[in-house]
Amino acid sequence: MLRIAGGRFKGRLIKSVPGDSTRPPLSRVRQALGNILAPVLAGADILDLYAGTGSYSIELLSRGAKSAVLVDNSPVAVKTMRENIQSLGIENLCTVIQGDALETLSAMVRQNRVFDVIVVAPPYFSGLDASTMSRLGDHPPLKPGGVVVLQQHRHETPVLKTGSLEALRTYKYGETRLTLYMAHDKE
Repeated sequence: MLRIAGGRFKGRLIKSVPGDSTRPPLSRVRQALGNILAPVLAGADILDLYAGTGSYSIELLSRGAKSAVLVDNSPVAVKTMRENIQSLGIENLCTVIQGDALETLSAMVRQNRVFDVIVVAPPYFSGLDASTMSRLGDHPPLKPGGVVVLQQHRHETPVLKTGSLEALRTYKYGETRLTLYMAHDKE
């Protein structure tokens, strides 16, 4: 079980994905991300790629985000996040998609969907961090002032700039590294 760190659901418990195929972010990492993003969360639309338990989206919704699209390929993860969303009564704020994150990202771009915050938390050492950031850098579906957050293991190669996305700041929490990006006009 995971505990929500802040906001209106602070202290509430949500389920972890059974087995060891999904590693949810530690409470201190989720809490830190909520604190870092606090200035942009009020009314924010979230895209959560590789969502796992849904804990990042739930944390951000708890702190004032307006809606979240959660994407994961694993049927077990999708079942878990749906149960977590239902247990908190926030089904009306969430869209859960079982599917490939890169394909879903491309579909969002084709549909002209834009977000205030995009969270990218792929499995460590899978190469999906670089491929997802490359796809995002080509056509980031961000609203003006929107941010992308990439979660990586501290030993993975940092992505400093890709396409129109440029790293603003990096935070380290034990084995986890969070990097925030904003879109800049290509030169």
